[in-house]
Amino acid sequence: MTRDLQLGDELPDWAGAKEFYQKYDPKEVIGRGVSSVVRRCVHRQTGQELAVKIIEITAEKMTEQQLEEVKSSTLKEIHVLKTVSGHPSIITLIDSYESATFIFLVFDLMRRGELFDYLTQKVTLSEKETRSIMRALLQAVQYLHSLRIIHRDLKPENILLDDNGHIKLSDFGFSCQLVPGQRLRELCGTPGYLAPEILKCSMDETHPGYGQEVDLWACGVIMFTLLAGSPPFWHRKQMLMLRMIMEGRYQFGSPEWDDRSDTIKDLISRLLEVEPAKRLTADQALAHHFFRQYEPEEVRSFSPYRKFRVLILTVLASIRVYTRYRRARPLTRDILTRDPYSLRGVRRLIDACAFRIYGHWVKKGEQQNRAALFQNSPKIVLLELASLEEEEAD
Repeated sequence: MTRDLQLGDELPDWAGAKEFYQKYDPKEVIGRGVSSVVRRCVHRQTGQELAVKIIEITAEKMTEQQLEEVKSSTLKEIHVLKTVSGHPSIITLIDSYESATFIFLVFDLMRRGELFDYLTQKVTLSEKETRSIMRALLQAVQYLHSLRIIHRDLKPENILLDDNGHIKLSDFGFSCQLVPGQRLRELCGTPGYLAPEILKCSMDETHPGYGQEVDLWACGVIMFTLLAGSPPFWHRKQMLMLRMIMEGRYQFGSPEWDDRSDTIKDLISRLLEVEPAKRLTADQALAHHFFRQYEPEEVRSFSPYRKFRVLILTVLASIRVYTRYRRARPLTRDILTRDPYSLRGVRRLIDACAFRIYGHWVKKGEQQNRAALFQNSPKIVLLELASLEEEEAD
């Protein structure tokens, strides 16, 4: 039975913990946070596999203020999760328990882990796969905003994948439910995903504050990262990165964006709009041509006009394929040596090898630096690969 938690409750040391352990059998660790650990667990009666987030709330490792903040944010997270329960793209809170030293939150088990880890393996995603992920994410954001809930920490680490590759939004620690007309001023979230108005608000006391628009900015950053492999705003010096964000300074650079459609670039540009009032809402983003152009249409009759249109499109496609074939450069050793990064297939192979070599550079949270891997020139990466091959040969 789920226990209703209230801030400041005096509980026996093992009251909530005993209830949890009687019902669930915790197993191996599958994730860690600053003050929490996530374990796979098994329901003792049914054998169902779930995940439990165990949050430590002891005064030994935290100050009194930090302790109150953790408790308060956890209770808010529980409230929000209960409010949004049942949405297919949002993680389900199944049970919650509290003892004097721990809070236990039981969730669905997402076996394929975080989108962040999946992206690290794949380096970049196709437009088709990005479309599927972003549609589900925007639908989750649309539902949250319809309930006046703002997430405030959207990023690949907080998006989980189930066995079928479907996503579920998680980690509502920074989320809150707004009253009509309410604006926020608190600086929270992950630096690379912060909207310009959050940063401006923290620097200017006269700033009116921010609202749900910050979630759509984060969606734009996520979408850019899925397609390019690195975030749009990144610099080794964090102050310069924050300035880039406030100015909305990013680019669809070559060669990563050469073979991406103008439609997807347009959607990202409308999400990464510095002015919140001009930024797309979740409803508007889902209505964008990038999503609508691939929705199945009901065809009642195949009229002569449709036959003629299909014929014209077939001819145009054939001409386009033939033209590209004539313009295609033969793949020679000289081209591979001189400019390997200009070839899409070879570029993906180089980036994948870079992630394998420099995998220890990929960090999560505030110091996330996937982009650091892309600051190595292809020549440096190739030299690293050549040196590894020589070592293996020896």
